[in-house]
Amino acid sequence: MQETRRNFLKAGCTVVAGATVASGINLLNVKSAKATSAEHPYGWPVEGLDVEETKELGYLGYKGDSRFSIDAGKDCASGTFGAIVGQLQEAVADDLEHPYHGIPLAMMQWASGGVAGFATLCGAINGACAAIGLVCSNSEAKAYIADLLTWCSETALPIYPSPNYEEPHAQSVAGSNLCHVSVTNWCLASGYASGSSERSDRCACLTADVASKVVEMLNDGVGGVLGNPRDNSTVCGACHYKGPDYDAGQFTRGKMNCHSCHVTISKASENGHHLGIINK
Repeated sequence: MQETRRNFLKAGCTVVAGATVASGINLLNVKSAKATSAEHPYGWPVEGLDVEETKELGYLGYKGDSRFSIDAGKDCASGTFGAIVGQLQEAVADDLEHPYHGIPLAMMQWASGGVAGFATLCGAINGACAAIGLVCSNSEAKAYIADLLTWCSETALPIYPSPNYEEPHAQSVAGSNLCHVSVTNWCLASGYASGSSERSDRCACLTADVASKVVEMLNDGVGGVLGNPRDNSTVCGACHYKGPDYDAGQFTRGKMNCHSCHVTISKASENGHHLGIINK
């Protein structure tokens, strides 16, 4: 397997012969194709990366203890990006001219804490999306990233059991891809403060979950199937979406679950809704 991983790009990745349907999904569709040299510009190992190893690398990467930490940094974004791209660099270790070796693993440190500590897009997601964008074509990357963002916002996390705590961390559903909302919901579920060591370790476990989810998806070669959480959980999108008609309510855009911020939405009058913002 190691020899295959080292040499997988010399001839380019190939479409798995006869792979046309998996779980009812057409694998020849551009959004759900197996790794190919055309759709993965820099390549993905035909045999994939190890999901369990990626979990450990993601967790240790957040802590600054993985074998990639010297180059990648010590944070959530570096944890996911380093766990994935670091392994890809190892996979092509015998080809130092390969583009993967020109990628500095420390490039994602700015994304920690939701982008320079502003608690916007979750750093673990940010680093993971950067890795997907490096591996995939633009159209394919968007399909995988859409699934990742949906999964992260709608799944009770963290799943990865911390090796530093006897009991598993409390889980929470973020309902959002924002660091601020994700951390707040977890703190409320666990009773721990945002600056606690428990919260930090929770984010390390989350980093493990996100990094391994990306590897799992790219190994399977299926993206763009989880849907839009905004469509699944609220009717707001029936009127309020990116569109040309302002009077019809088309003055917003986005795919996140509206209720992650707009916690109370009621009809105030014939002129429209009253939007209750969280903590307002």
